[in-house]
Amino acid sequence: MIDIIIPTCKPRCEISDMIFVVDATTGDTNIITTGFKTSASTNRNYGLHMSTSEIIIMMDDDIEGFYQGWADELIKPLLDYDDVLMVSARLMKPDGTLGIMVGENYDLSKPYVQVNARQLPTACIAFKKTDIRFDETFIGSGFEDNDFCLQLGIQNRKGIFIINNNVKLVHTNEMKEQGRNWNYNKNYFNQKYGISTQ
Repeated sequence: MIDIIIPTCKPRCEISDMIFVVDATTGDTNIITTGFKTSASTNRNYGLHMSTSEIIIMMDDDIEGFYQGWADELIKPLLDYDDVLMVSARLMKPDGTLGIMVGENYDLSKPYVQVNARQLPTACIAFKKTDIRFDETFIGSGFEDNDFCLQLGIQNRKGIFIINNNVKLVHTNEMKEQGRNWNYNKNYFNQKYGISTQ
């Protein structure tokens, strides 16, 4: 069984339509929702605490476009390749154009593309069970996902991050609690890693 974590500040009843569709389009899965009106990191960590599966799918509550078998297709690279640490769905905008992807790789010419930045957007990802957790110093949302990817890459320096072009899902990109916390989170992230991001 695969755990699907939906870290959200909304109560389960408010995303019941999404849960219904996710359940209807996946096989043997366990859908974990959080619902705490707190930071993205706290919600993500609660989901990880509740998870027991060896492979985990984590996705935002603003993902759409699910189809039969999408979850099996998303996790396939993790099963096929030992060096793959994380897989992201190919995010699309509601109008059918390419969505924003951390790593800036928009190559659609092959099924899987490696992201050299070793970071992925976490709107819809799959990864193997890990003891790494999201840093709860981040407020609201933003940069906590970049940080998680970097932690994973530091722990597994030969591992790779890929975008799965076979799984195209719509991300409406609501960016909850992100704008007003952007500068704080960016500054904390930059200080933590001794880098400068825009």
